[in-house]
Amino acid sequence: MSSHLLALSVGPVQEFIAASRRTRDLWFGSYLLSEISKAVARSVRIDGGKLIFPSPDNADELEPQTGSDDDARALNVANIIIAELKDRDPSVVVQNAKNAARARWRKFADDVFDDPKITRAIREEIWKDQVNDVVEFYAAWVPFNGANYPLARKRVTQLLAGRKNCRDFCPAKGRAKVPKSSLDGLRESVLVERRDDWSAKTKRSLRVRDGEQLDVVGVVKRAAGGDRPYPSVSRVAADPWLRGVKDDDLEPFKEVCASFGGNALHRLDTEIYPRYERFPYEGTAVYRNRYKELEEETGVDIKPLADALKALTDKHKEPNPYLSVLVADGDRMGPAISELKDIGEHQAFSKALSTFAESAKAIVREHRGVLVYAGGDDVLAFLPVDQCLSCARKLHDTFGELLKEQSKETKQELTLSVGVAIAHFLDNLEDLLNFGREAEKHAKNPQDDDRKPDGTKQEKRNGLAVHLLKRGGSPITVRANWSDDLDERLATMAEWLADGKLPTRLANELRGIADAYERWDDGNALENAIQKDALRVVGKKQPPSEGAMGNIGDMIRARVKNAATLKRFANELLVARQMETALRQIRHETAQGDDE
Repeated sequence: MSSHLLALSVGPVQEFIAASRRTRDLWFGSYLLSEISKAVARSVRIDGGKLIFPSPDNADELEPQTGSDDDARALNVANIIIAELKDRDPSVVVQNAKNAARARWRKFADDVFDDPKITRAIREEIWKDQVNDVVEFYAAWVPFNGANYPLARKRVTQLLAGRKNCRDFCPAKGRAKVPKSSLDGLRESVLVERRDDWSAKTKRSLRVRDGEQLDVVGVVKRAAGGDRPYPSVSRVAADPWLRGVKDDDLEPFKEVCASFGGNALHRLDTEIYPRYERFPYEGTAVYRNRYKELEEETGVDIKPLADALKALTDKHKEPNPYLSVLVADGDRMGPAISELKDIGEHQAFSKALSTFAESAKAIVREHRGVLVYAGGDDVLAFLPVDQCLSCARKLHDTFGELLKEQSKETKQELTLSVGVAIAHFLDNLEDLLNFGREAEKHAKNPQDDDRKPDGTKQEKRNGLAVHLLKRGGSPITVRANWSDDLDERLATMAEWLADGKLPTRLANELRGIADAYERWDDGNALENAIQKDALRVVGKKQPPSEGAMGNIGDMIRARVKNAATLKRFANELLVARQMETALRQIRHETAQGDDE
C-alpha cells in the first residue's frame, strides 16, 4: 500500500470561540476546540500516522486535559492537523479520527446533560436534535512517496480548502416559535421557557440573564467542566486598583464576599490563579454598576456587598474600568512553511511553535493576565493596563529567540506582531475581541500616516499597535515597528505623568496645534514653525514637580516634522495617560486626568 500526506480540519471555530458573552464562554470554547483537535491527532497517531503538525514529543501530550489554561505542560492543538500515513488506508484513518472528534465532543455534552441541576433547564427533544450536528470535520489526502514535500503539502492544503468550501448541509431541524441562541442566532434555544423554579445551583451554573437563550454549544460552554470559575474581564480591569488597596482595608470587604458562599460571587481557584490570591473573587464585586445584573443572575440580596464596597471606595475612590486585550500573530509564517524542505524540518518548526505557546502561558501569567488561547503562533489574552506593554515585548522577544533557527533555514524573518486594545470591560465581549484583532491587523499593516521619525514609511509586520477606545470618544491609535521602542516610550511617558513631571493636558494642547497646521504644505518652513509652536507650549507648562519637559522638548525636536507627526506624538501622550491611571491606582492615588 502506498504512502499519503493527510490534512484534517476541525470546527466550527466561530461557534466554539467567537460566539461568547462571558469570558468563560470564550475560554471554554477555545479549550473545547483544542481538546477535539487533540483527540483527532491522537487517533491519527494510534492508527500509525506520523504527526507533522502538531508534533508532540510523546503520546502523553495528546491525552485529554482537565481544563487548566495555566498548565504550561498542556498542549494546545490548532484545528488543522497534518500527518504522513505509510501503508495505511487513509479513508479508515480519517473515519476513526472523525469518530474520535465526535466522541470527545459528546463526552463534554453528555456530562452536562447528565448533570441533574442542568437537565431540569433543558428541552430534551431540541438538545437531541442539535447535539450530533455540531462538530465539523474535513479531510484531504494526496499520494506521497517522500519526495518533493513542499509540493505535496501545498497540494493537500489546497484540496482541504476546497473540501471545506463544499460544506455538508444536513436537513434543517428548526422549530417554530422557539427563540434562537442569543450568542449567535444559529440554532434554537435548548433552555426551557419557565425559569422561576430553577434552583440556585442551576442559576449559578448557567448564569443566564433574563431572556438570554443558549443552544447546545452555548450550554456546554457555560456549564461543562463543573463550576470552576474563570477570571472575568472585570477582575482583570480591577487588578491595578486592588493592588493599591491596603490589606487592612481589603480584608473586611473580602469577608463580606466570602459570606455569600459562592452563590453570588464565584471564588477563583488560587492554585490555578495564584496571582489573584489577594482578592480571589469576580471583579463584579468592586464595580457597583454590575450589582443589578448580579442580582438578576443569582437572585441574592447584595445589600451587604454594596455597603462594604461603599466603605472601601469612600477611602480608595472607584476602580478604573479599563483593561487590555492582547492579540499576537506570527509574521511570514505561510512563506516560511512553504520553504520547509521535508517532514523533519516541518516537525522541528511545529515543535518550536509549541515551545513558544508554552512560554506564552508563563509570560501572560507573570504579567497578571488571563490567557484565552496560545497555540502555534497565535496568542489571545486579557491583561491589566499597566502590564500590557511589557507582556507584549516579552512575547515578541521570546518568539524571535525560539524561532531563530527556523528563520535561518527558511530565509524568512519570523517575527511577532502584537496588537493591544485598551477598552472598557462593559463593552460587549465580541467587541473587545474585535478591538484586539483590529489592533493586531494594524500592527502588521501600518497606515499611510504611520511614519518613522525621519518621515519615511514604517515597515509592514514586526510591529506593535496600541488602540485606546474610550467610551464616548474617537479611537486613539499609535503604531510603530518594534525597533522604534514605542512600548518603552509609552511606559516612560506614563511614569512621568504619574510622577507629576508632565501636565496631563499637554497632549490636548499639542493636538490643537496639529489641527491648526493640518492644511499646511510640507517643507522646512513647516517643520521649523510647528516645532517652535509645540516647544512654546511645552515651555509655558509648569509641571507639578521636577519636570520632564526638557525630555519632551527633545522628543519633539527629534520626531515632529509636520501636523501628522505632531498628532501621533500627542496620541502617544494620550495613550500614556490611560496607563498613568493604572499606575496611580497601584500607588493608591487618584489620576490627574481620570474621567471614569
